[in-house]
Formats: sequence, structure tokens, C-alpha cells
Amino acid sequence: MTDRAKRRLDLAKVRVIGPPETVETVIEAITTALPAAEPSRPYASRRDPEHVRVYLEVTPE
Repeated sequence: MTDRAKRRLDLAKVRVIGPPETVETVIEAITTALPAAEPSRPYASRRDPEHVRVYLEVTPE
């Protein structure tokens, strides 16, 4: 028996990376199409200081 949490098959985790304006546009489009999407706050990209990354958990509700 394992202590692992069960995986949710109805959940997709998405990462969006790019310039802040582009990421904002993409996040807006995703949350408009899928209202159940929950974006994180923007984080600085580790590779490019001019980019940000945002994580979303999307459910098909």
C-alpha cells in the first residue's frame, strides 16, 4: 500500500511562459473559455528575466 494521493483524472495542470502581456492575454482566454481554471500569481522566469510563468489547474466543469 502506498501513501500517494490518488490522481485526479479530470484535472489538467498547465504552465504558460512568456512576456507578461502575452501571458496575461493567454490566461484571460483560458479562464474565459474554462471558468473553472484557477491561475496562480505570475512568477519570474528562471531562464529569461523578461518573461513570467503562470500555472493553472483546469477542470472541465
